[in-house]
Amino acid sequence: MNDTTSLPEKDLPPGRHQQIKEHLMREIRHEHAPTGSRSRRAPWLRPVVVGPVAAGALALAVLAGVSLNGTDNPGRTIGRAGPATSAFAPQVNGDTTGGAADLLNRIAMVAAESHAVEGIRDDQYIYVRSRVASATVGEGIPTTLAPLHLREAWRAVDGSRPGLSREPGRPFGAAEQPIEADARPGELGYESTTNYRHLSTLPTDLDAMYRWLRAQGDKDGGDRNLDQDAFVLVSSLLRESMMPPNVGAALYRAAARIPDVLVVPDAVTAADRHGIAIVRYDSYNPGVRDELIFDKDTLRYIGSRSVATKATDSIEAGQVLDTTAVLETVVVDRPGMLP
Repeated sequence: MNDTTSLPEKDLPPGRHQQIKEHLMREIRHEHAPTGSRSRRAPWLRPVVVGPVAAGALALAVLAGVSLNGTDNPGRTIGRAGPATSAFAPQVNGDTTGGAADLLNRIAMVAAESHAVEGIRDDQYIYVRSRVASATVGEGIPTTLAPLHLREAWRAVDGSRPGLSREPGRPFGAAEQPIEADARPGELGYESTTNYRHLSTLPTDLDAMYRWLRAQGDKDGGDRNLDQDAFVLVSSLLRESMMPPNVGAALYRAAARIPDVLVVPDAVTAADRHGIAIVRYDSYNPGVRDELIFDKDTLRYIGSRSVATKATDSIEAGQVLDTTAVLETVVVDRPGMLP
């Protein structure tokens, strides 16, 4: 990507790339191509929340020596016309509307009225089956979205035991990987875990939830944007979890207060399911737009995607860089067990 209007790079402190790992949602690992090989390309990594606070709230991995820099007016229409698909968002930047706060408040009402799963035990696991894909990037090589494939994740209800992920279509790395325990009593000093028991302790009051979201930003990370940090945290909390209804309602209402959040009326998940999206242009990376997708009728969360909003020599404006679709979320008794 040598175009001067390329995607912007977020400046990471020394050593931050080594700290990037999944702690909230999908396991994302930096896989290097063999020396001299151009057949394997490192996957584009979406911003992920990485606790604890000392490690920072967000990190965007810039791989394969690709420079992502530049700025643009996100309101300017760029990107070709065409049908919306799981791999492409037509007329990106010209497809947004207002009304995000109203939509999020309606989504919150639906969440509040949903039924909580009764009798969940600490020794059980939250099983999430999803369809996923991430783009690969390489200098001088066209950026393409990897084949859509199934991902399964088992996470301990109380976070005290390791879980398991299976992703047989994963382009690089092992298809089966452990998921680290994320709640060892007395050891963790951060609040960004997504095990069910911890989510159940989050604020159910709107003001308290909004304060909590903004408090998770990395205060020691330099020039932070707490609005962006809060939006990505909302996305991460939803991505592979079971959200208690009252907590989910507060989360959506708090998200309605985040500035610069917009609506995309037609967004497509990794399951090729059309929905309506709540979106925000990344404050650190203005060439990327993060989207939370909801069913147009039920207003239930069905997936997410990240979209390139700027054309480069190897990325087309409107190209989807990361996409997910939630297919099933249930409680099971052990990792590897299917419903």
